[in-house]
Amino acid sequence: MSASVIEQVLARVKVVLFNTTSAGRNVWRGRDEAVGDNELPGLNIHRGPGSAEVLGTNGTRMAISFDIEHQVMVAVDWETAVDALHMEVHARLMADAALAALGRGLTCTGTDTQSESADRVAGKLTARYQLQAFIRPGDMTRSIT
Repeated sequence: MSASVIEQVLARVKVVLFNTTSAGRNVWRGRDEAVGDNELPGLNIHRGPGSAEVLGTNGTRMAISFDIEHQVMVAVDWETAVDALHMEVHARLMADAALAALGRGLTCTGTDTQSESADRVAGKLTARYQLQAFIRPGDMTRSIT
């Protein structure tokens, strides 16, 4: 069975980011376990909430969202470091033709930061992305965008 357009988008995001940013090979999909210091910087991609709107009898517009957690550990200025990683990620996503073929209007809709400073300086920036894909009613496996 073919993967949904949503899953195709998430898989493509991982391919685009794997070993192409300063996170290197530390790119995961839906990782829930803690990340070790030796795995930073790292990127963790999570599926977000989506929606679908039927447009007449010929198509359905799907809103696909996903979060990317950007995690860093630096001596100082973790917010600056995590922002730089986010800009690397953003540029890669925006430049990828295969991702653009799966949907339209890829946009970063917001970010949130969280620090972790017990005996080390680490931080995380979560960026939420959204794009739209058009599919035929009943076929969630192929974008007609």
